[in-house]
Amino acid sequence: MEGTRIVDPVPGSAGKGGGFGVLYDAGYEIDHMREELFARAPSAEEAKQLQLAPGEWVMDLHRTTWTADGTVVEFAIGVHAATRFAWACDFQVPDSAQGESAET
Repeated sequence: MEGTRIVDPVPGSAGKGGGFGVLYDAGYEIDHMREELFARAPSAEEAKQLQLAPGEWVMDLHRTTWTADGTVVEFAIGVHAATRFAWACDFQVPDSAQGESAET
């Protein structure tokens, strides 16, 4: 999104709503996203930058965000020290998941 606040490298520069706010302002309404977690050994550069203890692994968090028509509007990768990483997922169960009676 060249020319928008989303490409400014200064933390918090996207303003209220963050990067998603910028996307909404540009007409991209978020429909859904997927986050994937991967544990792996770090590269030498990652170990140095994250100040990892010898043998400590990292967690990769990959997030892809789509609009309703399938347009990918975000792909982000975060690399985190495994011993300092926490992740939680909180979501509603849709009504259809409650199912109907198992009677046949």
